[in-house]
Amino acid sequence: MSATGETKRPAPGKGQVLAVLGLLAAVAVLSSHHEGLPFWLGALTGVLAVLGYLVCFDSPRGIWQWLPAVVGFCAAFLFAGQFLISLLT
Repeated sequence: MSATGETKRPAPGKGQVLAVLGLLAAVAVLSSHHEGLPFWLGALTGVLAVLGYLVCFDSPRGIWQWLPAVVGFCAAFLFAGQFLISLLT
């Protein structure tokens, strides 16, 4: 703990890594399946991963936490795009 009361977390935590991997998995599933059970499982995985992303990346500290935060941010937009494309087609 530092003098300001903040603890340094140089490496991403397990929840941060799982949130990013969940988003990437959801994008992969939705890019290949546009209907049926795989679509809904991918959509559920994506929604849970987005919620996990919002919880885990509330204040990234250091470059090693900002890198997965940026990847997750981009994956969240890809997930939203894939989900909307699947719903509207």
